[in-house]
This record gives sequence, structure tokens and C-alpha cells, in this order.
Amino acid sequence: MRYCETCGLPETYKGIQIGEDGTCNFCKFYEKHQARLRDYDALEAFFASRAEAAKEEAKRRGSRFDCIVGLSGGKDSTYVIHQLRKKYGMRVLAFTLDNGFSTKFGTDNVRNALDKLDVEHIRVTPSEDILRKYYEKSLQLLKNFCGVCFHLMYYYAYILASQNGIPLIVNGRTRGQILQSAAAEKGIEPFEISQSLKEFEYQMFGRLVDKLDGHSCIDLLHGAQAESLSYFMYHKVSTEEMLEVLERDMGWKRPESSLPHADCWAHPIAEKLCLNKFGYPVRTGEMAVLVREEELTKDEAARILQGDRDAYAEVDPELQARFDARTRQRK
Repeated sequence: MRYCETCGLPETYKGIQIGEDGTCNFCKFYEKHQARLRDYDALEAFFASRAEAAKEEAKRRGSRFDCIVGLSGGKDSTYVIHQLRKKYGMRVLAFTLDNGFSTKFGTDNVRNALDKLDVEHIRVTPSEDILRKYYEKSLQLLKNFCGVCFHLMYYYAYILASQNGIPLIVNGRTRGQILQSAAAEKGIEPFEISQSLKEFEYQMFGRLVDKLDGHSCIDLLHGAQAESLSYFMYHKVSTEEMLEVLERDMGWKRPESSLPHADCWAHPIAEKLCLNKFGYPVRTGEMAVLVREEELTKDEAARILQGDRDAYAEVDPELQARFDARTRQRK
């Protein structure tokens, strides 16, 4: 097996091209744009300017909200709302997608966040038949289901933004999630800022979005316009800094496990599916970004990913049965 000598990504990673010099195309893209990607003063100033522009536009439209944020109960989305309220003084509409995978940890944190932060909240519950159809089809065709949750989160974000005259959608994607497969500027923040659902989903699904558009049950809400920004692309904040703020200001309780996505009980299934399909854990690309940004060494990233492999090598049969029952179409 060949690995990128710079970030440690395996040659089996989706979209990777390792050159004769041993460095992958993702590392070369990052190196080319490193000055801009690490200029946090400029990045934060850009975000602040868009936040102010959103306030002015919301005022012009007569909207009660400046921005909308999806709230899962995880640390990232909770921290984003906290900062938008406290640092930027924005009027936030929060919403939670009820996909049937929320843990008690997640639902308790949503309740706590709404108690501590002065935001209105909407809970969105999609049709069970639609959810099950999407999950089953995604599992059959793509061998994953996370894309369904991703699509529905932003589908409803754009619907709610349109219904309420909200000009800005802010999400809690990490820099690792944004840059993990970045080999060109198209669809990648901060080089391109999306104004529609189709533009936003291009980064996650690439040309698949074009293939699905108009040829499937996927509705990309043409005509629904809202700027979308990923908070952590523009703000340098460590996980520990984030948790300290949440603990201090909101009485945040850390999850018992250090494994990711404590707000989703189906995450071990997603990990096992990824291991089966690709041979590497879900956050392999994110770890590579942290290596490029000198937040981790290759050895440290490798140890974290080995921990993921060990943790998700097998799935509890009861959890698998629960997942199958949740995602199977009803007869």
C-alpha cells in the first residue's frame, strides 16, 4: 500500500493522486493556497462582514432572523449558535432534524442549549416513508446513509430560510470536512461561497449532484437562495477551547466516550460501512487535513485512525438490528 508522504492518506482514498514526489493532489492544493487558508485574521474579518451584510439584508426584508443554524446537540452546532449570539449579536433561528438517530446525549444538549441561548427553535420531522425510502436507496446504491441526513439538513435549512426571509445559513462543518477532498477551488470555501442548495451540495457529492438534478426524487430547491457559510472555516478554535466555552457558559456535559458523533446512535454503522467499502475510517480525510495544518503528526493521526478501526471493526448485533428496523421501508 502506498501512502502520501506528506499527510499519510492511502492510495485507496477516493479521488487521490499521489505524484512521483510522493505527495498527493490534496496536499499540493493545500500548499498552493496555504497562505490564504491560514490567514485567520482575514478569514474572520470576511465572516464578520458577511454577518453584518446578513443583518442589513434581514432588516431590509423585514425578517425576524439574521441567520439559520441546524442544531443537532453536538458541540459544533451548539458552539456556533453560542458564538453567533454572543460574539456577533445575530438573531438566530435554530432547527433540529428529527431523523430517528438522535441519542439522549444529543436531545439533552438541544434542550440545554435552548434553555441557555435566546433563540427560537423548530423541530423538523420528515415523513417516515420518505426517510425510509431515502435510507434504503442510499444503502443499496452508495453503501452509506449519512448523505441522506446531510441532504435533508440543508434541504430544510433552505426551505426555512426561504419561508422566513433569512439571508444566511451557518453550519458547523469542520475545516477537515471541507478540505478533506479539496483538489480545486470549485465549491470549496473560502474560494467559492454557495448561494443555493445545489451549489452547497456540490462539495459533498461532486458531479453526482448534476446527475441527480432533474432525474431523481431529489429536490434541489431551484429558486431558493441563501448564502451559506461554514463557521469553522473562518475561525481558528480547538476542540478543547470550544468545550471550555460551552462548559463555562452553558454547563455543557462532555460525552463519556472520546469517539466522534456522540449525538448519533447510528454512527458505528456508518463507520463499519465506510471500512467495508473503502478500507479506512470515516474521518481519514479530516485527519489528513489536521496533519497538513500541523495540528497533528502523521503518527498521531495514524494512532487515532487505528483506534477507530479497532472500535468499529465489529458492530453490536442489537445495534445493527435496530438500524435495519429504522431504515427498512415499511410494507
